[in-house]
Amino acid sequence: MAENVVKMNTNLADKERKVSASKMLGDFLSKNRIVLLILLCVIVLGFVAYAVTLSVYSASVKKNLGVIETIEFSLTKDAAELEESVISARQDTALSNLEPYLKKGGIVGARAEMLAADIHMQRKDWNAARDLWLDAAAKRKGTYLASVCNFNAASCSEELGDTEAALEYYAKVCDDKNFVDRSRAYFNAGRIKESLGDFEGAADLYGQIASLEYSSDTWNDLAQTRLVLLRAEGKIQ
Repeated sequence: MAENVVKMNTNLADKERKVSASKMLGDFLSKNRIVLLILLCVIVLGFVAYAVTLSVYSASVKKNLGVIETIEFSLTKDAAELEESVISARQDTALSNLEPYLKKGGIVGARAEMLAADIHMQRKDWNAARDLWLDAAAKRKGTYLASVCNFNAASCSEELGDTEAALEYYAKVCDDKNFVDRSRAYFNAGRIKESLGDFEGAADLYGQIASLEYSSDTWNDLAQTRLVLLRAEGKIQ
């Protein structure tokens, strides 16, 4: 019987604590209702402002990308049928029109720099092209486009005779497991190492191509051919 009394008293105490807590909460809400209402309004307005900002930003990005696509279309339309002087004039116009977008961040700035870089590559202005490819890669770091840009930056470096930089940029492409032209980057890096006399380093890169997730038969066949020749020449075991 005593045990039941203790339990009943305990239950009563629990109920009293709950009632007290509820009363305290009610008093708090009553005393601070205006402040809480203002805070709620601020939060709601914050979400609304964020949604509006995001919508405006998305619309701006879409509009800017549309402008860049128009510039590209004007540059490339019927280009195969044009004389060099006309193509050069179109390139000048495109570069001028792209200027306001080159320093923008995100996909807009990257896309503008990629188009400008392509124009400079066509003109064999490898330094300007490489700088633009690298800027675009930085703006799209961690994406597929970054590997495209790093690959082209490596190609520009080769044209400039900067083999150290070329190897650095090809290595970044090789590290991107989702890049579909990864085997080509491995082969190009191997080819450079071979030209520098690093035959073991070249063989290591050639040998890895077959096991890549996106291995290209063409580049793997070329790599295997190089391995056979290097062994035949006694340059590797």
